[in-house]
Amino acid sequence: MRLVPVNCLKGGEIITKTVIDENGSRLLAKNTSFKSYYKKKLQARGIDRIYIADKLSEGIEIKDVISEKTRLRTINLVKDTLSIFKATQQIDVTQLKTSVIQIVDDILSNKEILYDMVDIKSKDDYTYGHSVNVAVLCVMLGRKIGAEKSYLKKLALGGLLHDFGKILVPDEILNKPDKLSKDEFDIIKQHPSHGYQIFKDHPLLTPISKVMILMHHEKVNGEGYPLGITKNQIHEGARICSVCDVFDAMTSKRAYRNEYTIVNTLNEMERMTKDHLDEDLFKTFRGMICYYPVGTTVLLSNDTIAIVEQNKIGSIDRPTVRVIYDLKNNEEIFRRVDLSATKELKVERELISEEYMNNPSILRAMRP
Repeated sequence: MRLVPVNCLKGGEIITKTVIDENGSRLLAKNTSFKSYYKKKLQARGIDRIYIADKLSEGIEIKDVISEKTRLRTINLVKDTLSIFKATQQIDVTQLKTSVIQIVDDILSNKEILYDMVDIKSKDDYTYGHSVNVAVLCVMLGRKIGAEKSYLKKLALGGLLHDFGKILVPDEILNKPDKLSKDEFDIIKQHPSHGYQIFKDHPLLTPISKVMILMHHEKVNGEGYPLGITKNQIHEGARICSVCDVFDAMTSKRAYRNEYTIVNTLNEMERMTKDHLDEDLFKTFRGMICYYPVGTTVLLSNDTIAIVEQNKIGSIDRPTVRVIYDLKNNEEIFRRVDLSATKELKVERELISEEYMNNPSILRAMRP
């Protein structure tokens, strides 16, 4: 399977990864045939790429760190928990704790700790999908630093609920497509305190999950919010949540901007270790994030186009790739190259959707 721009699809391609809409429902189901009229439906939601199966990508498999069942169930539970609170001011996290156990078990069942996928979500699905992604990343990072299973569960629940306080922020501010005014940003900055107030006396949340909600926007230099405390005063769980929150936020499409590539995100996050993020935790985090996830299309240093086949711990910036097209000679080719075994060839960058439509050779190479 591979990740292909929606504009390149003609209809009839097999969808290999379920696409979830803004309500947490299946918009396009796995193993179904793509119809040409799906394009407008996807583009209206800001989804410009999906995973498909074709001859070019035959044999390439993508494994999510948690099962589709766990992901969908948890997204819907987060959505329901928010809806119930909005309607009744009541909180029930019993079922969320069950999902937390499944998230942790799914991640612990994987031998390798690699985040090796692109999460396809609607620009309007940020709240629910983001919460689940942050929880997953928190557990992965916790596992990477050697945390016990009981601690991983606390990280997962804190990750799921870290932005819960945004429910008390007006929608017109949360979803504003333009730059926020100072007053509007001051309102946004209240959401960690709002979330903490909602959960501070909840008997099913541990202190670790609660401080993750309260402190995930603190900065190591003391210039974060709401408390303005420095690194040594910020609980490790909150520092873990902060790293994971920033990564998923930057790699997600929003109403006011496109997503950043993984490489650009990681480079920017490295600069943020000077004043915002925990440097040691970020270094560990960076070691588990694949620069070019399996199924993505990349440009190599010899002007060839390739699909990423496999990533390995220790060489996450030099994957094994399937070369499919020579841009210099405008011809199809087919060969497998392990970039970790050669110094002569490297990935220049991931190809972005706009390039497919503006470059006839790239477009020709990418059509199924």
